[in-house]
Amino acid sequence: MALTADQQDLLDRIHRVLHGDAEVEAAWLGGSLGCGAGDAFSDVDVVVLVGGGAATIVGRRYGQDVSRIAEPALVTTLFGGRVQSVVTLDWRRFDLSFVEAGELGRFDADRLTPLFNRGERSPPRGHTPPYQTTPETVLALVDEFLRILGLLVVGVGREEYVLGLAGADIMRRLTVDLMLEENGVGPVERGGALRRNPLLTAQQRRELASLAPVSADRGGIITASVSLAAIFLPRARRLATRIGAAWPEAFEAATRRHLEERLGLVLE
Repeated sequence: MALTADQQDLLDRIHRVLHGDAEVEAAWLGGSLGCGAGDAFSDVDVVVLVGGGAATIVGRRYGQDVSRIAEPALVTTLFGGRVQSVVTLDWRRFDLSFVEAGELGRFDADRLTPLFNRGERSPPRGHTPPYQTTPETVLALVDEFLRILGLLVVGVGREEYVLGLAGADIMRRLTVDLMLEENGVGPVERGGALRRNPLLTAQQRRELASLAPVSADRGGIITASVSLAAIFLPRARRLATRIGAAWPEAFEAATRRHLEERLGLVLE
């Protein structure tokens, strides 16, 4: 997809400032826009190569004077200065990620769009093999889902229904993450947290959309937990079987028994 006028203007501003900086050797448009998968709502992510082992110093310098690119409303400095995440006064968003030559190997040139390069150093170009989930990844999701599900007893017992909303949200997120693993969508391909529809199947989206809004009361929290478990657990078990992961039978049985004994809940 072609960049919008606002995205292109912001990218031009970033390009002009970086190109005029003698400490910057090269820059690439990254993120979803860099690999052609962005949309009108995507932020502008730029990978900046700094020579001489000074990526942190240069990154911090930009964090202190982002106004050379655009007037900021918010600047968030991450990883000691290596990443500057900016929201401008007109609510455009961009990230500058400062790297050194030895770190280029963790990028794929096929997922970047070159802006300029004063040297010869670039990320390697090569086919990225399709993402495949692992038993460890799937079982980590299952264990965490069962743990949060079991904590329903605590939330209901203490009548902490507002906190119960957070628990339901965690289980919903774990369900989405499981679906992405099921679809073979790895962390790199997922991009930002605000873009999921294109990565899920129509059937998966229907299942998630069928979930009722969660109310901060006993019935609402219990209904949300049971509904999410009905989606998550069968899917997780099928995926675990397909990839040869050993299902945590004892933990699931203990969690089901705990919910039945303490809350009278019998999961499907």
